[in-house]
Amino acid sequence: MLRWLMFLTVLLYATVPLARGEPYWVAYEGDDFPEIEGWTRVVGGGGSARSLEHGALVLDSLEGDLLVDFYRMQRPIDPGPGELFRMEWRARFDMVAPRTDPGVGVFSDESWVVGFEFSDFDMRSVFEPGVTASFAPGVFHEFELLSPDMRGYEVYIDGVLALTGAFDHVLTKSEVRWGDGVQGAHSISRWDYFRFGVVPEPGTAWLALCAISLVICTRPVLQNGSAS
Repeated sequence: MLRWLMFLTVLLYATVPLARGEPYWVAYEGDDFPEIEGWTRVVGGGGSARSLEHGALVLDSLEGDLLVDFYRMQRPIDPGPGELFRMEWRARFDMVAPRTDPGVGVFSDESWVVGFEFSDFDMRSVFEPGVTASFAPGVFHEFELLSPDMRGYEVYIDGVLALTGAFDHVLTKSEVRWGDGVQGAHSISRWDYFRFGVVPEPGTAWLALCAISLVICTRPVLQNGSAS
């Protein structure tokens, strides 16, 4: 019976389509300026005043509303079958005026985009009017965006589902952006980390673990150096 269970589990796992590309993971941990770690810095008006404080990148654009200072990376983005796109960041947004200033965004390989702008107490979808989620001001929060297909998404704040929505179609593709991206506003933002990549979907990983466990359970037991 165990051998049949093993066979059926392996067969089920084998029917999961192979991913189009290899899983990948890009992690900026706030230990250095992003451009030193592979990001491209984009500035306007001379850029924000920057510093590294307690393992976080601080962007201060209080000196002028025309200052822009954000970071972009161009590379293949999309998950394949059985994979999940994941983007996560830990940040604090201080003294944002007049409305929103810091932001994040991801452009898929087929030019689908989702983006968010932040005030000091909420986040707002750039391409979906009225789609917002609030959070406590003045403290760091952990944000996580998940999408299996780059069409729909979920956003979690501190581990709690806060938003669901849909990507919009634009011209830009295969790119991730984050930082101070709005002209006409100013803020202080602190970025502890920013990470993104493609990981196995939880269900796919579970099937693989089941297959491995069953193989281990059905190995012949060795006694006195030989199989019984």
